[in-house]
Parts: sequence; C-alpha cells; structure tokens
Amino acid sequence: MRNLAFAAAALLLSLSCASADSESWLISEEQEIQMGAEYHVQLLAEMPEYKGSAVVRNYVTEMGGAIALNSGRPNLPYHFTVVESDEVNAFAVMGGFVYVTTGLLKMAGSASEVATILAHELGHISARHGVRAMETYMIEQGLTSLLFKEGQTKELVTAALSTLTTLTFSKDQEREADSLGVQYAAATKWNPWGIVDFFNGLEVLGATSADPNSTLSKIGELFSTHPSNPERISNVSTELGQMGIGKDSPGYNYGRATEDASFANVKAILGG
Repeated sequence: MRNLAFAAAALLLSLSCASADSESWLISEEQEIQMGAEYHVQLLAEMPEYKGSAVVRNYVTEMGGAIALNSGRPNLPYHFTVVESDEVNAFAVMGGFVYVTTGLLKMAGSASEVATILAHELGHISARHGVRAMETYMIEQGLTSLLFKEGQTKELVTAALSTLTTLTFSKDQEREADSLGVQYAAATKWNPWGIVDFFNGLEVLGATSADPNSTLSKIGELFSTHPSNPERISNVSTELGQMGIGKDSPGYNYGRATEDASFANVKAILGG
C-alpha cells in the first residue's frame, strides 16, 4: 500500500510538471474525446445551448474550425457551441469542445476579438490542460481504475463535474493558453491584438455574472482565478512585439464591424 501511494504521488508530481508538448500519462486521446463528449452532454443539461440563428452558430463553428487547423492538435474532432447567456464568458473541455456565450459575441468589438478568444480556448486543448486536470483528480480520488472498465465514462465525468476542478485552470495554464492563442490566431491571419482589445474591454466591464453560483460562472474562462487583465495585456503585448505584429500590420484581419460584413451580421442578429 505504501509503495502504491508513493507511485501515485510520483505520478501526480510528473503530471504537474508536464510540458504542453508531452503526452498524458493515463488518458488516451480516444478516452479524452469520449470524456469530452460526456462532459458536453452533462454541461448542456445545466446551461442552455443557443438555438437561434444558424448564421451565428455557423459563424463561430467556421471561425473556430479554421483556427483549430493551425492549433497544436489539428486532427481532433472539434465542436464549437454557443451558449445562451448574457454573461461574457468562454471555456473549453478536453477532447475538442469549445463554448462561447452570446454575451461575449455581443460585447466583442471586432471579429479578431472573437477569434483570439477561440484561439485561447484551443490553446487549453492543445496543451491538454483539461486532461491533466482530470488525471490529477482521478489520482487524488483513487479513481484511476475506472479508465480500464467498460462503460465508466459517464460515472467518472459525473463525479468530476461535482467538483468542477477538472474544468478550471491555473494561472500558469491561462498564461500558456494566452501565448498559444496569439500564435494560432496569427497563423490564421487574425490580428492577435484582438485579445488585448478584449482584455481592455473586460477591465471596463468587470465581472458580469448575474449568478455567481451558476456552473457557467464557476468554469468560465475570463474571470475567477485568472491572471489580472493588466498582467495579461502586458504579457501578450510583449509577445506580439517580439513577433513583430502591430495593430496595423499588413496581412492580418482585424474584422471591425464597419469592415467585416459577417461579423456585423452576427452582432445585428444578437442585438450587440
């Protein structure tokens, strides 16, 4: 028993020190996708999926899909879901599931803001942050044996959702996702300064959750334990300077409503 506990502790330490490019220790990609699909089902039982205009839904899916091709894991079966909520938020679930709220789409001042937020979420998936969180949870709760049993995915996800710790990320993981998101957005020719604009908008807006006890409020990506917006703005601005990308750099799409008809149409449909 002592040896087993030591082995579990060593594995937990290894997981916490794993890099973005390293493979997970326990959860295979197939299991990750299965868990993500189960998370999707259970999350949508708690928060309403936007069922309105297909124009809005397709806009997010097509934009996200294009960015995913330039992410660190382009071959995952990605799913992009718009959540019906005035809260300005977004989050990602392992296996390729990304969510943005109608409130975020309404607030965004340009298509590049939406693109860079989607790219940030894809950064979490590429870096396997959700997988690492699930593996850590399973080790701490003594649930690793469930990985090797048929039909245990639903029970495992239900148990994990009861804590929500598997859907929240550390400040260092948020910084990493910011950096990866900037790279993915730039590779897709969206001007990555959009995320700086978005963080500046959040500074003005402040936390907007109407219900701090809701699932969305607890797992959303833009507030909570994240690095402060000024810190994130400083970090991203420094990285963009090193990349040699300015707000007016040629070859990158900013997508302001006055120049991007598709983005303007989405804003008009949602009333943003």
